[in-house]
Amino acid sequence: MMLRRLVGQLASRLAAAVGSDRSTGGSASKSSGRRRATGGQAASGRAAEQESKGRLSDRGQSELVGTVLILGLSMAVIGTSVGLGGVALADLVSTAEADNAENGLSHLSSKVSLVALGDADSQRFSLGLMREGTVSVQPEAGSITISNVTDDSRTELFESELGAIVYAGESREVAYQGGGIWTKDGDTSRLSSPPEYHYRGTTLTLPIIQVSGEGAVGGQPSGRITPVDVATDAIPDVSTPLENGTIEVKIQSEYYHGWDEYLSQRTEGETKVYHSNQTVVSRLTVPDRVAFDTALSVSGPYDPKNAEVDSVEDNVAHRSAKPLIERRVSEANESDVSSGCLGSGSCELDAGTYFYDEDLALSDDLDLDTSSGNITIIVDGSFDINDRDVTVTDNSTPENGVTYYVDGSLRAQGNGFVGTDDPDVPDDRPVPEADRNVFYVADGFLDDSSGGGTIRFDAVVYAPDAVLNIAGTPDFTGALVVDRVEKLKGASKVEYDSSLSGTTIELTGAADLLKYLHVSHNEVRVDLD
Repeated sequence: MMLRRLVGQLASRLAAAVGSDRSTGGSASKSSGRRRATGGQAASGRAAEQESKGRLSDRGQSELVGTVLILGLSMAVIGTSVGLGGVALADLVSTAEADNAENGLSHLSSKVSLVALGDADSQRFSLGLMREGTVSVQPEAGSITISNVTDDSRTELFESELGAIVYAGESREVAYQGGGIWTKDGDTSRLSSPPEYHYRGTTLTLPIIQVSGEGAVGGQPSGRITPVDVATDAIPDVSTPLENGTIEVKIQSEYYHGWDEYLSQRTEGETKVYHSNQTVVSRLTVPDRVAFDTALSVSGPYDPKNAEVDSVEDNVAHRSAKPLIERRVSEANESDVSSGCLGSGSCELDAGTYFYDEDLALSDDLDLDTSSGNITIIVDGSFDINDRDVTVTDNSTPENGVTYYVDGSLRAQGNGFVGTDDPDVPDDRPVPEADRNVFYVADGFLDDSSGGGTIRFDAVVYAPDAVLNIAGTPDFTGALVVDRVEKLKGASKVEYDSSLSGTTIELTGAADLLKYLHVSHNEVRVDLD
């Protein structure tokens, strides 16, 4: 209003100035006519006077036009500034309202949890004044599916809608879903407050909160939350601890970017995003029990060709040993475990745990006395036996053995040997006791071996990431797990140790292993006022 009043006053003054100028010019013309009647003697003086006044009049009109132009430009600038200021003010109002809605939904989330988990019979809520946006209950927004996946099957354990309470405003969308608050701007969503999803150690606790109801309101949304189904065991037929496979949690939601952000940062499993159907899948692996009932097990296809291999199973998926090995290395570092005599030439170890924090290459034989208990050897790097002997020296405690965690490759050269020494056997080669030397290997097995001898192993070697490409002619008795075989000479022998029948190892200790699954289904109804 003030701007319009100012413009009006300026226009009035301009009009008055133009009228006054025109009036002055008319009076001068009439006076000039009367003077011409008195005689020609003063004609030249009057002409000069009129010419001077004419120049003054032209100058006045030019100043007037300039003033009008300046005022016009000024008014244009003022109008544009006011218009842009109005847009900015509108954006601020929309942003403030969305922020208030986000805070209100966060408060509502705690009330939903109270009702859903059985801590309150009902709860009322109010989301405050809204001038632009609306709040709606969308019972079919999003879903969750939990499955158990093994190598050859998929079993769906539970499926449910999630539902959502959604604020839709001018600047962004804010939603309560599954116990979390999600903000959506355009095609991208983000996490504002974490959902009810708790993964600690080897246990997943997942209270699924489903929202039902209907309606949409603006103004000052409020309503009531009431229970429908509280703390029902969602997966009653699954026994714990879990036995095998992978637990897969699949969430379909238009806020899937935010779900991915949460599951990737807050859980330790593998998370994948499928943009085409707005889905996030989190996989938590159940500890594997690996049974050793063949001489050689490979992940890909394998043709033994001329090598002497007792028995082969191919196309078998094996979980990597790296997470387990890295966990043991980390624990040894934190506990300041001693290396004993490892790396110092001739060495004899008795029961206990030993940690070597770099590549270990033997320069002499390693004797392992398990008569007083098991031995654990952890190597933070590759373990090269070279052409030395690694021997379990006692035969009085066949139930005791040595477990090796090698965060690199396991190598040997020439006539390197791993096995047991049985003094009751006169043969040069002792009776195989493969289960007394068990290796978990992160990388390769017998890679870089130069050949020129017969490497002998009586052991279990779990190296699922290794590629066998052997230059020598190894003589292996026990059970060997690798990724694939590229070269194994015809003189090579891989023989199964029948004493391993029924023997298993459990891949525990990895960060993404899941043993215990606690899932409950909780449904609430939200009625808007």
